[in-house]
Amino acid sequence: MLKKALSLILIMSLCLCLASCGKKKEEGGKESEVYPVSQLNGPKKGDTIVTIVTDLGTIRAVIFDDLVPATAANFISLAESGYYDGMIIHKVIKDFVMQFGDKTLKGDGGDSFTGTGVAPHFRDDLHSYTGSLGMVAYPDGLEYSQFFIIAGSTVSDEYITAMQQAGYSQDVIDSFKKVGGQPGFDYVYTVFGQVYEGMDIVTEITSQATDKYNRPTKDMLVKTVSISTYSDSET
Repeated sequence: MLKKALSLILIMSLCLCLASCGKKKEEGGKESEVYPVSQLNGPKKGDTIVTIVTDLGTIRAVIFDDLVPATAANFISLAESGYYDGMIIHKVIKDFVMQFGDKTLKGDGGDSFTGTGVAPHFRDDLHSYTGSLGMVAYPDGLEYSQFFIIAGSTVSDEYITAMQQAGYSQDVIDSFKKVGGQPGFDYVYTVFGQVYEGMDIVTEITSQATDKYNRPTKDMLVKTVSISTYSDSET
């Protein structure tokens, strides 16, 4: 099983750090990348999307509510209730992650929508590429409100070898080589979304100065987190 194999191969790395991939096509007069894995190809008409408006700009991501329904439903319900609005981003690591969803700003707080934690849901067709949204797993092994966006980094040869030994498909491996990410997060945190617009904002946010706890020294506000449906007008 992929989960077991990758965990065994990369256990030390996890403790320490927490071919052509596609082709071009013309869409609306501009080129866009086409990847062999659907996760990276952006939303289609009717897909659920989230819009995250921050002090530094706007981030948009498709939500995989059909693939990880319980995790997505919890996140969507929290967002629609206004839970994330006005929240401060409490953790950033350059070329790694931005994280929020904890009103205490300590990194160990947060609530699920129903008050009961959600069990993680791992899938072989969802991976921790650059731009993926993942739910934080708390000490009890459940998910509540905190989530992160992977800011990206080059995937090391060690991870490439580990993925090959674990039985990852060549398309997935090539996608990690192309866009980067954190394969060590696979089968540890639920992937429930993928950024398709605003990765430059993620990069800017994670490039801010931090203290020794990886908290930004200057507060960065998440103004609103809203849910909508991707439509023809956006294609």
